[in-house]
Amino acid sequence: MNAADLTTTTAVASAVAGVGSWFAASWSLRSSKKAAEATASLMAIEQERRWTELTPKFRFILTEGQNGIEDKGQLEVLLLGPIGLDYLDEVVIRIVDEKGATGAGNLPARVSEEEASLLVWGPWEFNNGASAQVSDNRTTVPRGYSRLTGKNWDHLALNRTRPGHWMTGTTPETWRQERIEHFRLAITCRRDPYPGWYLLCDVPRGMSQSR
Repeated sequence: MNAADLTTTTAVASAVAGVGSWFAASWSLRSSKKAAEATASLMAIEQERRWTELTPKFRFILTEGQNGIEDKGQLEVLLLGPIGLDYLDEVVIRIVDEKGATGAGNLPARVSEEEASLLVWGPWEFNNGASAQVSDNRTTVPRGYSRLTGKNWDHLALNRTRPGHWMTGTTPETWRQERIEHFRLAITCRRDPYPGWYLLCDVPRGMSQSR
């Protein structure tokens, strides 16, 4: 074999070795990427499982005729758990309209949609006088709840709702009779690092526990 042949053979061998190294590096990179994706997927599944396990559980007790006044009420809120959920960074409770409420559909010209939205289609609304607890007649201010400190409860003052002033054909008594069992709450909860929870609960007279 002459010098030229030796040089050519060496060059070919080097090229083959280079291709082999490239394939090895590419396979290693793909394997690492797949492993990372699999790990991320397992972590996401585990976080979702844990998030589901920690779905907050509340007990709501509705008291009517607070202090002997028929049009006054109280909603007691108690964070029960579950085990592993000792606190929530933020809880907002909102009174939502009864199922099938369509009253905002046909409004007199003198009534704005904003005004109509303040009307709660249900038996109770929050007492606006409790400004430290509520932002309006439907919504509480964001508050933390902690089973560790014992501040896992709230007492929220309620007023009985009345028909809108534009509902000339509806008396307060008729309105009340039609809305005895329609007290509905939407509860938004947050605790880092988990996504938030949104719970919808119908609260009958007596006691109700969210699931």
